Formats: sequence, structure tokens, C-alpha cells
Amino acid sequence: MSTKIIPSDTAKADDWRLKLFGDQLRLNTKTKSGDVEQGLQEISYASIPDAFDGYEYLALFFGANYCPFCKEFAPTVVAAAPAFEAKKTKVIFVSNDRDALNYEESCKKVQGIDVMDYDLSKTAQMRDMFGLKTIPALIILQNKDFEKEEPFEVSNARDILELDPNLKRFPWGSIEKRQAAPLTAWERLFIHGMHGKWWQLGHKNVSPLHPGDMYMDEHAVRIRAGLLNVITWVAIMNVFYMRNLLLVNVVFGIVSWEFVTSMLFGLTPFAPLGIIGTLIAVALQPSPLWKPATPKRFAWGVGLMLALSCFVLVQKKDEIDEASFRASVAAIALTCNLFTWLESAAGFCVGCFVYNNFFVKYLGREECKECKL
Repeated sequence: MSTKIIPSDTAKADDWRLKLFGDQLRLNTKTKSGDVEQGLQEISYASIPDAFDGYEYLALFFGANYCPFCKEFAPTVVAAAPAFEAKKTKVIFVSNDRDALNYEESCKKVQGIDVMDYDLSKTAQMRDMFGLKTIPALIILQNKDFEKEEPFEVSNARDILELDPNLKRFPWGSIEKRQAAPLTAWERLFIHGMHGKWWQLGHKNVSPLHPGDMYMDEHAVRIRAGLLNVITWVAIMNVFYMRNLLLVNVVFGIVSWEFVTSMLFGLTPFAPLGIIGTLIAVALQPSPLWKPATPKRFAWGVGLMLALSCFVLVQKKDEIDEASFRASVAAIALTCNLFTWLESAAGFCVGCFVYNNFFVKYLGREECKECKL
């Protein structure tokens, strides 16, 4: 395979484009036949300043050869490349492949758009900078202010491109701003009207990307997780110090009611901690942060199973030796404590992670593309 390198112009060392992409961009134009002939294709490169000259925006397509959703999304991005060009937007493929061989396979699938050189460290830097948890992704950046530390991110347009393939509304605003549909405090507390029925798991018509799907306010979910975390501390103290059987029954009653009602009807109107969390969120967070509701139901089912296991162990206490009993109950309580802390403090839902990486994969359920890590 011959390689043609286009000489690069000089650029300032503090240009954020050089820090992100390196010195050059691989030109990934189609061959006359439309196919790639291994060993015969000539690879050309252009300097980053030359490749980006004249463009107002950059569209970074993050994908990988192992990702089936990336393979489905790639033709959409390639087909939209002329429309992006008309909007003075340069489309670049950023490989998240795990090795160079798969990188080359990915390059074949995105013939027609230029490609960033294979560099896992720079790719990881980009994912951290843009807060990416899922692929495929399509990050829109402004191609200006090169002296700044980081570029200005306009949006993650992975879903928006499929709704607006001809880019009639480009440049698109951020998905988060589009999701933050104006709701009154009463609408956030009690689902009704255009947002669904009071007994539904979450709100509808709050995301223009998926108006028919149900969403929950992530602020309220995390506050509720914090309240559950306090309860797990009470349970842990009871295991090691108080050893009060009545307190075990009270805690289990509260937690089981909370999980059962929230799994069936969402955070309101029957889940007491969900109601408190929603009230606090309404008071402290004027704009909801909508996240898909289905993975939360699965996560709360996991929580209910843990609570039930602990309760059964307590009821069978006389049939189990003291050391095994305390170790088992403590392990369950500490697990619940860790899970609720991760969600309330770090925003990481273990149940949602399991849902997307195992439940979806092996049981053929629909993936939550807005949650998966």
C-alpha cells in the first residue's frame, strides 16, 4: 500500500485541534469502484489546519467495528456528508476500535468521510472531554477559538441527525436543552395531561427525540437514592450494634413498599421516598433532567430482590449459625449502601449498567441508547 503525505502547514502549538487530532488527518475518499482494495488503495493525509480550513463546524462521528449500532449509523453519517459540506461542516470519523486491524475495517465502512489517525490515548481524551458514555455518537464542535483549552461543543447529534437527515435545522442545539421541556411543579409531581396517566412509570412528551417513551427526572431519582442510602446505614448499624428485629421489619416494610410502588407507578404518587425526592428536586432544580424510565424499573427490581433476601435471612435467623447470618446480612446491606451511594453521589446506576450490558444483550430487549456506558 503506497502512502501519499500532503505537506502540513505550520500551526500554533497551543491549537486545540492539534491537541485533539494530532498533526494530520487521513483522507478517506471513495475509490472509483466504491470499494477498498487492500494493498492497492493509496492513503493520503492532510495537515489539520489545511483539512479544517474554511469550515465553521466539525462533526465527529465516534464509532467502532465491534459496535452493531455504529455499523447501522455509519451509512446515515456518510449519506449526510454532502449536506454537512453545504453547511460548512467537516465530518471526521473517530475510531474507538480496540486494535489497528479493526480500525482499518472501520475505515472501509465510512468511505467518503475523512478519518482521524488511530490513537487510543487521544480517543480516550476526547471521550472524557465530551463526557461520552455511549457509541455511536456525533459531536458537533465550533471550528474557531483555536487558542482556547477546549473547543465549544454545540451538541451530541446522534439521534437528531436521524430526525433531520437533510440538516434543515442545523446547527442543532444540545439534546439536554431540548429535553428540558417546561413543566409546572404540579406536572412534575403528578403525571397527567399530555405527559401521560398518573399510574404510568414516567412522563411522556418531554423529549422531542423520543416523545412516546417514558422518562424520569434524574434529579429526583438521585435524591431518592440518597434517602435510601440513609436507610441502608440504619440497617447496617442494626446488624452490627442494635440487633433489633422490630427495626428490621420496619425498614423492610418501608423499602419493599418503596420499590414495589415505584416499579409499578414510578416515583409518584405512591412511593413515599419518591414523592420526597421529587418535591426536593422541584424546589432545588427548576429544570428536570430527563432520563429513560425502563432501566430504572429493572434497577429497582434488583433493589427489591436484595431487600427481600435480607428479610428472609432475618426470618430464618434461628436456622443459621450466628457468624454466617451476620456476614450474609452485612454483605447485602453493604451492597445496597454502595449501590445507592453510587447513584446519589456519582450518578452511576448499577442496575441500569446491568440492564444495558447483560439483560439487553442476552434476552433480546431494546437497548437504552441514552444510558449505556
